[in-house]
Amino acid sequence: FGSAATEIDGRSLLVDTRQGDLMQKVDIFIDKLEGLSTFCNSYNAKAREILNKVDRDHKNDVNWADETSLPFEWDDGSSSDGKTSGRDTYPIEHDEILSYNDVALDQLVTKGDEKHRVAIRTKQSTPLLQHHEILCLKEAVELYWEGLSSYKIEESPQSNRNSTGSNHSSAKSRFTYQRRGNSEAHLSDVVKFSHSQEKTQVTSLVNDLLLNRVYPWIRDAYLSKETTIRPKDWELYVYDSLFIRYNATEANIDAVIGERVGAGQPLHRDLGYVSVNIMLNSQREFEGGGTFFENQLRSLISEDGVPELFDEAAVDVLPLKPLGVGHALVHYSSDRHAGAATFGGVRDILVIFVAAAARNENEKDGSQSTVTTGRAPTWERAARLKSTSRGNCSKCSSIVDHLACRMLHHRLAIGHVPNDGEAWHYLGMAMLEFYEVLQYPDIGNSNPDSIEGED
Repeated sequence: FGSAATEIDGRSLLVDTRQGDLMQKVDIFIDKLEGLSTFCNSYNAKAREILNKVDRDHKNDVNWADETSLPFEWDDGSSSDGKTSGRDTYPIEHDEILSYNDVALDQLVTKGDEKHRVAIRTKQSTPLLQHHEILCLKEAVELYWEGLSSYKIEESPQSNRNSTGSNHSSAKSRFTYQRRGNSEAHLSDVVKFSHSQEKTQVTSLVNDLLLNRVYPWIRDAYLSKETTIRPKDWELYVYDSLFIRYNATEANIDAVIGERVGAGQPLHRDLGYVSVNIMLNSQREFEGGGTFFENQLRSLISEDGVPELFDEAAVDVLPLKPLGVGHALVHYSSDRHAGAATFGGVRDILVIFVAAAARNENEKDGSQSTVTTGRAPTWERAARLKSTSRGNCSKCSSIVDHLACRMLHHRLAIGHVPNDGEAWHYLGMAMLEFYEVLQYPDIGNSNPDSIEGED
């Protein structure tokens, strides 16, 4: 494996020299599985099979997104039927891009004098949405929820994406975790329903929001700065978008007297490129809320990597929020974060998960249309490799096979994103479990479903 599968699709999967020695030892360890695992002699073929599956899932999601009512970056916005009609070969140049500020840690990290950027957010002078636009969107969502509760409308078939990421439209949260006090609506379903009610202003507003504000902003602040890809070869699109309501009153219905139960989301990662969080109501209307990032804890780590002793009362690690109503906070989807609990009132947000798809010119007819190449971007490949590592595999007939397959998933994830600490952790856990199996040979031949996983 160390020599054969370290290059897939012409791309080296070896990490840099700082981690190379450790990764070489990992490859030697995996290579010694010969004779124990049924697919150990064809790791390169197995790696290609895994990556092909990841790319198929990516392409399915791109096709699903293309069937919704939300435009891709290169749609021209000319249609009024809920979906844009024309397509440009490259993104349109925008004279005005939203101005933003970096939200960075005070402590400097290893990249010279560069600060670690946790997120960006719109400046006070340039909100993403105006007051009247927020009212328009919130009215549309309320009408959509009313239609759901009275069975006037059915769940959209497109909301059931595929086996790797099903998302049914519902007034109840199916976002990351189902929790009392959380309600949601998929923006694509709201737009489609509004259009069916002849409220075309919602379609126009969402098209303008994405095509003229969100996409140009994300390309300028994030995609244009990528060094491992050619940004012009990638088109931004909405992987999913949710209107989310955190209702603290409802969350506390069953709470013990004297105990406050907030409405929020636990630590998680989003599957996409960047996540855009837009505040839709005033901070005066709720208590708590915001987004907590695991990376905020970096400020508590000393330069030598050792946690510093600190007084809890003196530590100010607070959830981040947009600057006000209509403003946005944006971060990499792969950064672990949590929806901090809303302890009082109601908090409304619009979250847009922006992803990227590779596009090539359609050379067959010489037209300006574009087609998807199907390969997932590096960051998405790594995320999907981790999330599917414990999926059912027809060739994994024993725990040994299953553990070897998991190790290969995480090894490939590290090859794509070498600094992904979560992938390193999962790889280590799989190797530890494999070591335990070696101590009890009879277990190694049992059903893989009987072993605990890293998640």
